Amino acid sequence: MASNITPAEAQQLSKDQQAAQNDENLLAELEVGGAKPIVPPHLLARLHQHDSPDITQEAINNKLAEAEERRKKLEEERVHKARENVNHAKEVSERNKQDQDQNRDESLERLREKQENAERARQEQERARLAKLEGHSAKVAAFQKEESLARDNEIKEIKEKLNQAEARRKALEEEKLQKLEEHLQKVKQVRTADTESQYEQHKLDLDQKMKAVEQRRLDLENALKEKIQARQLLADQVRQRQQEQGASVVESNAEA
Repeated sequence: MASNITPAEAQQLSKDQQAAQNDENLLAELEVGGAKPIVPPHLLARLHQHDSPDITQEAINNKLAEAEERRKKLEEERVHKARENVNHAKEVSERNKQDQDQNRDESLERLREKQENAERARQEQERARLAKLEGHSAKVAAFQKEESLARDNEIKEIKEKLNQAEARRKALEEEKLQKLEEHLQKVKQVRTADTESQYEQHKLDLDQKMKAVEQRRLDLENALKEKIQARQLLADQVRQRQQEQGASVVESNAEA
């Protein structure tokens, strides 16, 4: 048992023995001269505590055993407390981990929802853009179709006017030929019936009439050409304006 005494317990035991020796020396000094010393009650109580016979080896062993028992108990309490602290730390760590996992799952869920919402919004924007492009393409196709029909109608109208002008020219040619034939007939009649001066006068009149007819034909052709050119210029201006409007619509849709 003596081998199990710790240095701290041995030091404490030495201190107790030293205190007892000091109390005995103090009592001996107070009893010098044969007079009963006046001792304060608390010192007297301490002195009576050491009136017992000397401490035996068995008492020392018992005290050491009690001290060892107390040490073991304290050690067990420390171990128990350490285990409790470890268990508590594990529980706290587990709760923190659960909270972190829950927070992470919630964050992932929110992130997934945001990504899904962003994807839906992107798809909606893409569908709206495609619908807008389809509408614009339909408008451009309709515009091109109308422009093509207008151009075809314009060409058809110009051809009709050219045909009409050609028909009038032919009519004028026929009229001129007819009048020429009539003139030749009159010339023959004049040559047989009239004098030379009358023939010249008829010839001059006929030339003037022929010139007037030719001038009228030229005037009609020039007037028709001017009208056709004016219509062509107007059609070109309308076509250019429509193309500019179509280009501005395309640019605005592309910017949107």
